[in-house]
Amino acid sequence: MPVQGVLVLATLKVLGINASARKYGNTAKMLYIAMKAARDYGAETEVIHLYDYQLQPCMACYSDNLYECYYPKSCTFIGRKDDFRLIADKILESGAIIIATPVYWFNVSGILKTLIDRLTALENVIYHVGKSLLDGKVAGVIAAGEEAGGAQALSWLAFTLNMMGIHIPAWATAYYHGKGDVLKNKQAVYHAYNVGRSVVLAAKLLQKESTDWYIQPPGDKIASAIKEAEQEAKNQLANSIRVRPWVQEQKPMLGHSILAKKQS
Repeated sequence: MPVQGVLVLATLKVLGINASARKYGNTAKMLYIAMKAARDYGAETEVIHLYDYQLQPCMACYSDNLYECYYPKSCTFIGRKDDFRLIADKILESGAIIIATPVYWFNVSGILKTLIDRLTALENVIYHVGKSLLDGKVAGVIAAGEEAGGAQALSWLAFTLNMMGIHIPAWATAYYHGKGDVLKNKQAVYHAYNVGRSVVLAAKLLQKESTDWYIQPPGDKIASAIKEAEQEAKNQLANSIRVRPWVQEQKPMLGHSILAKKQS
């Protein structure tokens, strides 16, 4: 059976995930800065390096039957075993995560993409218990690379995590685009530090009041919302016809008009 809830810890724990093969590179250094900030603001921290783990690719159980994609069932597939559960459990036991990735061809590293794909099983528990196992958690994201693509990688990562139920607070994204030691770049260091600080501040605020961030609204509220949206759209259409008369007029396409004239 799917996990019924998420462990809530008295002390906030922040999990740092390094998605670079280089534990000493700029990606890792920015993560270390962020984790120091998290500790400065009262959190316990742990850093894991994805390249220390074995991760099998997603097997698309969701596409066969969305009810078969859930945690912890997703940890095995026809006898295949890997370290996904070890990582998933660490995420579930944490109030917040900070993910740092190098930029590989304008996006995240391959192993991180595999992890994100596998996290679908935690989000998809919503179909079993009405709530994503990631619902209400907080995340920060960091990217580093010599060439362009950092902002694109962060955009994809932040958007995907948010769609899984995770909060991305203000100033919780940072990237470094350049060569050389990132620790010598004051702006990049400031940004990385603020990622750790923002994640802790947001997580502490959210811990004060538990709520479900994604719900299935009651039928009467949905019906009322649809009715109001339809009426507002009709009102706006009526108002727009004065300045957009072509909305109401149904004219033939230009090519059809020319063809009709030639035939006549």
